[in-house]
Amino acid sequence: MIRPTPSGKEVDFIDGNFIYEIDQNGHITYANRTFVNFTGYNKSDLIGVHYSEIVDPHMPRTLFYCMQNSTRKGETWKGYSKNLLHNGDHYWAIAYVSPKEDNTEGYTVMYRAAEKAAIKTVASKYEEIYALEKKGQDTTGLIKNIIIGG
Repeated sequence: MIRPTPSGKEVDFIDGNFIYEIDQNGHITYANRTFVNFTGYNKSDLIGVHYSEIVDPHMPRTLFYCMQNSTRKGETWKGYSKNLLHNGDHYWAIAYVSPKEDNTEGYTVMYRAAEKAAIKTVASKYEEIYALEKKGQDTTGLIKNIIIGG
């Protein structure tokens, strides 16, 4: 699978929960039908792909650091994620990333709709952090579980 080129167009998250699973290295091992149907990816193309390929490339890297730090300790991480559809459009969701049994089999990722009012604030914060990262600054302390109204 080749990462889609972001179009800049936002689409609304549909009702329901999107679920996929990743192994310890972040490669997708399962995707539910709701996720596949909404995103437009072929399920066979998703399996084996690193989850970062379906996330907008302008998401701050420190976000993933925080997620991995929490989940490796056996905690569920909760935060906003801007994700790409197969055609390059994007949608915002609140992601819940939970370790599977014994924290040795990988992780379950569930997305639910993000509140519209919070997206603008979160997007602005993420843009600031992403810009600092591009300048080579350490941003690891700037994101923990960022949830607004959530």
